[in-house]
Amino acid sequence: MELARDIQKVFYNEQTTNEQSYRETNTPTSKLTNGSTVLRNLPTLTTNDGIKGADATALLPGYQFVWTVSHPQHCHMFHQLLAGSAPWYFGHIYLPTNNQNKDDDENSNTIDDIQSYNDIQQQLKSDGSTLYGTLLRVTDRIFQDDDGHIVLAVQAIEKFRVHSLASLPGTSLRTDVQIAPDRELIQSFFDKALLTSASYLSDMDDKGSSSEVLSSPSAINGAARAVAVADSNRMRKFEYHPIFLEKKPTVQSNLQSNPNDSNAKKMIKDAIKKKEEKESSGAEYVSVVQLANFCAFEFASLSKSDTVTSQALKTYWEHMANDQKQDVSTNEEDMFADDSTSSSSTSFFLPELATTSQPPASADEIEMKEKQLWVSLDDMIRLLSMAASSTVPLPSQLLGLLPKRDDWPKYFALEEYASRFKGNTVGTAFQSPFVRVDQITCSNSSLSYTPLRRAQRLSYAIWLLLDGLSMTGAEPAPPPRHLLLEMDMAQRLDAAKDTLEGINTILKQMLPEKKDDDEKK
Repeated sequence: MELARDIQKVFYNEQTTNEQSYRETNTPTSKLTNGSTVLRNLPTLTTNDGIKGADATALLPGYQFVWTVSHPQHCHMFHQLLAGSAPWYFGHIYLPTNNQNKDDDENSNTIDDIQSYNDIQQQLKSDGSTLYGTLLRVTDRIFQDDDGHIVLAVQAIEKFRVHSLASLPGTSLRTDVQIAPDRELIQSFFDKALLTSASYLSDMDDKGSSSEVLSSPSAINGAARAVAVADSNRMRKFEYHPIFLEKKPTVQSNLQSNPNDSNAKKMIKDAIKKKEEKESSGAEYVSVVQLANFCAFEFASLSKSDTVTSQALKTYWEHMANDQKQDVSTNEEDMFADDSTSSSSTSFFLPELATTSQPPASADEIEMKEKQLWVSLDDMIRLLSMAASSTVPLPSQLLGLLPKRDDWPKYFALEEYASRFKGNTVGTAFQSPFVRVDQITCSNSSLSYTPLRRAQRLSYAIWLLLDGLSMTGAEPAPPPRHLLLEMDMAQRLDAAKDTLEGINTILKQMLPEKKDDDEKK
């Protein structure tokens, strides 16, 4: 295996060097920098790949996993990815076809990249269809020499829109994608993008159609997107505490069989041995809590919001102006049309989606929806506690998102729940301090962690709890995760609130009405 590892290092380093040279020549935006929203040639998995933990549904940002990769095609993809420098990004796409035919054993599957290629191509060509996926990163990896498997610590961090396929049919899937922050986040930077657009118009030699393109709503919306993506990159160290792989401790009992043991003692020893054998036959590495935790230590070291915003806008408009100077014949339809043929593989940009007639929700509307969701969640916890006569546990990572407000209802109990975690560590193997987001972020306004970002994280994290309650038969039923990925922030918050209220209706029917009223009082 030592010789095999040496050969692998040489092979994959050469592969990475050749690929990097290609990217530098043809795809200048293969890394996310300030002002960029595009990732090209992104290694991509789909729900047809049979990865355990990602084999039947879309992955939502804010979640994390430990995966064991064993299929040769997957191992090859990750060897190529991990031979380069961090961050190690790859994509995941939900495909509705063929999922029901997948076996749980990854080794028994034949990965049909051609079928996935055709499925993606078909969705991209469908009228009015927009295909979304999730950007993931590897935070730790272990190459197992005994069987060639790779163990990965993975975090889902962003939503993206798939623009086109960058690979050929039959080869490992690669896609060109554009990071897709929620429209509410993009809208929050629209005014700054609008103000800076005017200063870059003066740098243009031709004041005709080029100036019209730079001042178009599509260009300004693209600038706002660039700032939203840059702000997300800025916050990543704070929002995503990295996870690392840890082997399960092996516990061996010193119990030895003894002919003089009584039957009861023999049965106890046999039960202990069976338990040890069962534990040793499971996953070799400690599993992780599904919700990613914030990292309190990183917040003070973040770049200032105004600095990152100005850098992102400067980079965006300079590339926009250069593109216009290089091709004076480009018009607005060519640059921003939603057509894969209209965007060169060497461009800094991918086409913006056409703006919808329905404007995104305002920050105030999101704040109100967020409050209503927490109140509905508090109602559900109270009703469940009454039904079970015990306290219902909540994920600490979810409670850390509870806003600091002074207008909660009198019976609101989640504030007390969150206060109990103050100063504690959370997690199992990967313990880290409990982070109450509002307590950390209010200390430094120049670092600007907005309530919109907190609400966005809640709109994804809440479904860990709601998916587990989907068997209650409440109406409406929780929407599937791939539909959640397609929604705006306001829509996800509304969907979560409606789901909670459906569950609460059933719980109230199970309890005496008078007891419910007394509890509120």
